Amino acid sequence: MLPGIDTQRLERVLSAALDAPVRPTGAVALEKSSREAPWRIDAEVAGTPAVFLLRHGEGCSPNEVVALRAMSEHPIPTPRVLFWDETGTALGTPVFVSEWIDGEPLLPAMRAGEPWAIDLYLDTVCALQAITADDLPSGSAEQLGPGETIRDVVEAAFARFPEPGPLHEATYRRLMERHPGTPDPAFGNGDLWPENLIVVDRELVGVVDWQHAGWSDPIFEFLLPFFLVPELRGRGIEEGYCERMGYDPAVLAWYRGVEVFDSLAWVLKIGEPYEMHTAESLTGDLERWLEGPA
Repeated sequence: MLPGIDTQRLERVLSAALDAPVRPTGAVALEKSSREAPWRIDAEVAGTPAVFLLRHGEGCSPNEVVALRAMSEHPIPTPRVLFWDETGTALGTPVFVSEWIDGEPLLPAMRAGEPWAIDLYLDTVCALQAITADDLPSGSAEQLGPGETIRDVVEAAFARFPEPGPLHEATYRRLMERHPGTPDPAFGNGDLWPENLIVVDRELVGVVDWQHAGWSDPIFEFLLPFFLVPELRGRGIEEGYCERMGYDPAVLAWYRGVEVFDSLAWVLKIGEPYEMHTAESLTGDLERWLEGPA
């Protein structure tokens, strides 16, 4: 049923974790931008239909487990961790199993410009980023690591270019010389993609995909959807976020330069487009950004 995992062993593991007889009935690989796609596991628990999410192998992340356990008592709904074996002892490969949260992703409603969806997105992001280390269970913040600043992002991107050219070097200098006052790293799930916010009847029922959870630059993380979904731009959502969080909206232009710079470095390194962004389109975007006043 699952490549590389014995179904009977999986059945025993899930039965022990849930303290009830579990019979897996099907598995579907979910679409993902990497080869380590998570799986939807359909099962019967004591004869009752149930659904789980399973990651295995390189798709597992200790960060996801630490963050989800830390969030288990928080008002923001998140999946419950059901089983975690980092060493691969139980099934021959690292395995993570969590609850499956059923509902609809928030992205389509945001694309359609529905005010409730935009409000829900802003409310959720701001609530997540307002969480401090003291709000988490003892030791959780340390386990998630110190995080990275936006300067770290710029430095890492520049180091990633296989052969930095004049455009890349000029952009790096501009970004570092005109670095604005930016916030300290804030807590987040590491992927504030609206498809990771699951809703039912306009209510948030879960924030999913915590593999990269931890501390990062809050503005940089927030802006990802607006980089990947052009129709979300120009609606005042980014400015509204800055206003709510107490940031100067003038910094958005600088952060857009970081987005393009970082994405171009990845595209050139892996030799593949990033969503709709190609090496050619990103190079053009970077040239236009460098010519602007940011």
